[in-house]
Amino acid sequence: MKIRWTGGSVRFRITPSEWEALQNGQTVQEELAVGDGWRAAIYPGTAATSIELKAGELILHLSDADGKRLGAPDAEGVYFTQEGKQPLRYYIEKDFPCIHPRASQAQETPGETFSPTEKFKARKARESV
Repeated sequence: MKIRWTGGSVRFRITPSEWEALQNGQTVQEELAVGDGWRAAIYPGTAATSIELKAGELILHLSDADGKRLGAPDAEGVYFTQEGKQPLRYYIEKDFPCIHPRASQAQETPGETFSPTEKFKARKARESV
């Protein structure tokens, strides 16, 4: 799972095998071994989708209904906003192949990805012009 955060949003990007684990009721998590560690996880099968920070863990609770929306063949992701004093956008997206070459210095290993949807391919074609 890839996680990207900014001051107003957090994105969880999942692979096909992580999606399969979520469908089977398993938690998907990522851990960063810095200091005492930092962990983020998606917990499937909850009544409502929500996000929280609890004991140093960023937790996204994914409802069954939103899981079904994510599983639609043409879905690229599911998108939410937590309202409040400081609104937060959070979402889960399927990981599609990169359209640009990766820097060799990043030393990233190729990972598994979803097959791009037609909508995704069309949008990326417009962006590369």
